[in-house]
Amino acid sequence: MTYNEAINGPDGERWKAEVENEYQRMVKCKVFEPVLIANLPQGTKIIDSVWAMKKKSNGTLRSRINARGFKQVEGQHYNGTTISSPVTNAATIRIVLILMVMAQMIAHVVDVKGAFLHGDFEDGEKIHMKIPRGFEMHFPERSVVLLLKCLYGLKQAAKAFWRKLLRAAQAMRLSRSHADPCLYFKWVEGRLVMMMSWIDDNAIVGKECDVLELKEELKKQFECDDCGPMDEYVGCTIEKCETGGIKFLQKVLLQSYWDEFDIKGLKKFNTPATPGTVLKKPMDGDVLLTPEKQTLYCSGVGKAMHMMQYSRPDTYNTVRDLARHMTSAMQTHMDAMLRLMKYVSDTKERGLVLNPTRSWDGTKDHEFLISGRSDSDYAKDTQTRKSISGYRVLLEGAPVMFKSSTQKSVALSVCEAEQSAGVLCAQDMLYCKNVLESMGLKVKLPMLLEMDNKGAVDLANNWSVGGRTRHVDVRQCFLRELKESKIMDIRWVKGTENDADVFTKNLDGPAFEKCIKTLVGNDVYMKSSDPTELGGCQEVSDGTQKGTGI
Repeated sequence: MTYNEAINGPDGERWKAEVENEYQRMVKCKVFEPVLIANLPQGTKIIDSVWAMKKKSNGTLRSRINARGFKQVEGQHYNGTTISSPVTNAATIRIVLILMVMAQMIAHVVDVKGAFLHGDFEDGEKIHMKIPRGFEMHFPERSVVLLLKCLYGLKQAAKAFWRKLLRAAQAMRLSRSHADPCLYFKWVEGRLVMMMSWIDDNAIVGKECDVLELKEELKKQFECDDCGPMDEYVGCTIEKCETGGIKFLQKVLLQSYWDEFDIKGLKKFNTPATPGTVLKKPMDGDVLLTPEKQTLYCSGVGKAMHMMQYSRPDTYNTVRDLARHMTSAMQTHMDAMLRLMKYVSDTKERGLVLNPTRSWDGTKDHEFLISGRSDSDYAKDTQTRKSISGYRVLLEGAPVMFKSSTQKSVALSVCEAEQSAGVLCAQDMLYCKNVLESMGLKVKLPMLLEMDNKGAVDLANNWSVGGRTRHVDVRQCFLRELKESKIMDIRWVKGTENDADVFTKNLDGPAFEKCIKTLVGNDVYMKSSDPTELGGCQEVSDGTQKGTGI
């Protein structure tokens, strides 16, 4: 809601009070000081601001003043190398939560209030801003404000707060993972406690006594909202399962499919896409979507991309195919997107399941098992003749990484395409290994990488070079050196048993179900569901809280 809509609406007086509260927050954090325009150097660039006004579901009002950072001038208002926004990634989140499940730990979330207001300017930049609307009575006429702290909307705000968080982590005696700079940890009397940062949302995982102690230490560093047990994180609801694992769901995002897209009249589908199909790019003479429909298409695919990464890996290949047409789509693409939405809406209780097959006593002596499977679909794109890579990585039998991607170059053989997919899988297996080892944990070596192409497996397991493989020596040597150093063991797996196939093509119902069990468990939508098989997960139904913090 805009400033005018809020102030002139039925809650206008309440909004005026909330605007004043925001001003007081600025004063408390010493965010700015007034400067007369007449005293500014000639040619000084003055940016402006915009209000973000939101009425929360519980009826409370929240307003936030945001600088219009797109008006900043590089070299004057910010250093172009300091505008990144460091956050932990989906793989690290899953790794930490798998450790939590294995060791029967708890997870709590702590939100830093006004996080970006804690960030300091460290590159000598001076940023002047017009007086925000609603603040005029607090400043002299013909004046602006000089920002003393970072403000929401500034290009360097996220990085500045992250630097502040690093100093806080050091004060709390936390070490930083060398694999993920937003993962922090420490060992307390032989017990591991971890913290992940997603901008201002900090997830703390460990034994209850350690989590509660670290929360109090963080509250001494910043003013925080204690969100309690981790029932939600990165836009997902996290539910506890009867089998001991956890499930990621995004029901709010699913509801937006019903509210914003025309899927109510579609029939029920048991797969996210028509088996065997590949969406083609428009050719000359093809009718494209109208600009309005193209915008709607991009919005829908954007939602699906977030969902495939966090809660619905079973849709990865379909979403990858849809995402290739974000600039120009046809009605066939729109129809394919609506089918995907109908499929996920009809299976709204299906979600990514983390249900490791072993427990962990919390010590450094345990050797963690990492495995991977890769697959490819050769020359699948009939227009570019590029192949599709797909793979998944498991930590103790639970999925931590999965991917479907179009290969960057044209493979000249099935063997070469399979090898490319295997290399991608091996890289993510190494990342999982590095994250664990960065916290002082052990990984059982060699890790197992399985591929269903004997030629690709043979190339990785021997040092011969010849014929049609001379041009792929870099990928060959990468896998061979992992094999030689006993980091990776590369074996053949039967094609019908390779569940990574779901990331390379649109499968029919039975094959699709067989492949996704590793990712979502043997849920109620399977034709033959048994929650005790393959990490199956059923929701807790005894009326207790579902959060992972219980």
